[in-house]
Amino acid sequence: MSAKRLAVALCLALMVSGSFAQEKKYKVKVFDLQDVITTLDRASSSSSSSCESSDFPVYQGSTKTEVNFGDLNSIIVRHDVPAEDPNNYVTVELEFLDGNSGLYEMVKHIRITGTSESGSFSKKIVEINLIEIVHKV
Repeated sequence: MSAKRLAVALCLALMVSGSFAQEKKYKVKVFDLQDVITTLDRASSSSSSSCESSDFPVYQGSTKTEVNFGDLNSIIVRHDVPAEDPNNYVTVELEFLDGNSGLYEMVKHIRITGTSESGSFSKKIVEINLIEIVHKV
């Protein structure tokens, strides 16, 4: 393959991967433990890069489920329901777009990240009460 063809192929690959990456960007409202509400553009989680195709994993017992912000209306952190391993996990209630909801466990050190009006934002899921998924950016 010539250098020119290789460069064109590389540019096309970057454009396609960029458009897929943009499809996963969401605007969310984060309600923290001090009842401060922060609206984030391009919300993601600290585990997004380690997940194959999702924003973060959750667990029900030993069953792992990969979840995307786009699948959800909200994430409610259930500080009133202890996780099986409270040193490493927190209980979350996921409200899905189809109306279903369920209790899951999430690694409590996962950070929700994004850009707010005041700059970069990052907060551990255990420091949050509620995340409302507003819409795709």
